This record gives sequence, structure tokens and C-alpha cells, in this order.
Amino acid sequence: MREVQNQYKFTEGENHQFEIIGFTEIPETNDSFFILKNQFGGKHLLKSIHYAHYNYKVGDTINCRIDKINCSGKVFLEPENPFYKSGEIYDFDVIGYSTQINSIGETENTIIVKDLYGHENNCPLPDSISHEQIAGKIKCKVVRIKKGQLFLIHSSTESTKKLLQIGKKYTFTVHEIKDLDNIKFYILHDDYGNSYALKQDMYKHYNLCIGRQIECVVTKFGSDGQLKIEPKHPHYKIGKKYPFKFLRIDNDPDLLDKESKVIIVLDAYGIETKVSSYKPEIFDKPMPEYLNCLVEGVRKGKAILSIW
Repeated sequence: MREVQNQYKFTEGENHQFEIIGFTEIPETNDSFFILKNQFGGKHLLKSIHYAHYNYKVGDTINCRIDKINCSGKVFLEPENPFYKSGEIYDFDVIGYSTQINSIGETENTIIVKDLYGHENNCPLPDSISHEQIAGKIKCKVVRIKKGQLFLIHSSTESTKKLLQIGKKYTFTVHEIKDLDNIKFYILHDDYGNSYALKQDMYKHYNLCIGRQIECVVTKFGSDGQLKIEPKHPHYKIGKKYPFKFLRIDNDPDLLDKESKVIIVLDAYGIETKVSSYKPEIFDKPMPEYLNCLVEGVRKGKAILSIW
């Protein structure tokens, strides 16, 4: 995975300002959304329930991170938290203790903490720290904020465990195949003995096997405090164009554009893949047998494609 863009030239991880221009409720559901406008005039939806504690109102201008651009080119935003910042350490009130099975199948101790908005968050503890060592407050590092929720690690985690840098490439070794809740995962190790999980069915075409080494990029922190990785694609190189066999055009409606469409192609492994098209006129003429698509990134083993 790399810097994925869309028609507004937004790049994942960037910050931009957006104006809240409206609010809408979906009939017969409990869903409601803020309607945001970007600097190019494009509109985006922000689910209001996740940000009730941000006290937004129509007319506000807010700073948002481009959290994700999906394979259809849709942009997902994460507003800046009014108080907490990713990468910073804060004091939290301890309200309980628990255990969790993390994404690599390991049971770990966690502290349940309360943030200044009164929301509860889990913070996994390093093996070197027990519940008994925790007093009424604890220092935690905010490693990510998603849908208004804080993803935390203990402030000492980075001094007791070598953490790889997000956005950097490293070599990993397939250590084992593990069954977690009836789903098979590849468990990979880095050079420091840290473990990472990849869903086996998403990477069948990568021919991974125990003992094999593969280059991966570190993409983000998960909600359990574990780092996520994306292996280098075995066929496609990011930034290059390739011919893909055209299959069909599907409707891809959302609340802002009920007429939205997406192109479906077959990749080199016979996997159906969506293509983001930033030329609306492309849908007004017959499609060729093959489309020349730009590989903008890789996510969950699939190429992220676009046509400009």
C-alpha cells in the first residue's frame, strides 16, 4: 500500500479543511450524518454518532485527516479530535482491568481507562507490567483515532518492545498458520520477534508458506494496539499501468450520489477488482475488452485501481 489518491488529489494521511454545510437523518433508521464540503466543492458524509462529543454544528469549518480512500475512490474522513492528538501521551483514569485476545491470537492483559469525554477505552499492557502495578491513573499513548475512538498503547510499550515505523518497508518471515475463530491467518515475524497477522484467504495468490520471507509495508495500528502490514504484491507495481480485462459496470450508489457507478475488471489472478474512474464520460461509450488502469496501491492483497 502507498499514498492512495482520488479525483480531488487527496492522499491518505493528509489533513484538509472541510465546511459542515448540512445535517441529514436517514428515514426509518437511527443514522444521521453531517454533510461536509471540501475545497473543490465535493461533498462527504460524516456519521454524527461517532462525533457527538465534538459538538459540531452546521457552519463549522473542521480539520480532517484523509483516513481511507477505498477501491471505488470514495473518501473517508477522520476529524481532528478537539483534545487528543495521535502520537502524544496523556494521563487517563483507570476504571477496570480485563484481558483480550488480540489480532494475532495472543491473550493479553488490558487496562480499561476513561478519557476526558467519559468514554471507555482499552489499553493493552506490556508483558513486563501487571495489573497490580497500576494505580488510579496511567499514561497511555494515542496511536490512532478512528470514528472518534482512541486507540491506545501503554506509554512504556515502545521502550520494552521494538515497534516498526508506519509507512516503512521491512522484511518479514512467515512463522506459522494459525486458526483464529475458524479463520486461518498467516502469522509473520519481524527481525525483532514481533508478530503480525494476515488473513489467509486474502493472500492465496501470494504463495506464502512457512519460512518464506516477504517485503511488507507497515500500514497502521489496529484497535488492539497491534501493527498492521501489507505485503508487496507479487505481480503489480505501484505507480505503473497494466491492462485489465473489462467485466462489467456495477451500480455503486451512496447517500450523496445514487447514480454512482463503478467499473469491475479481472486482475492477473482472476480476482474481480473495482476501478475508480475520474472521467464520468467513460460510462457513456462502449468499454474496450481491456482497460489500461493505474495501480495506485495495494490493500488486503488486491490492487487499488484507477482510470484518469
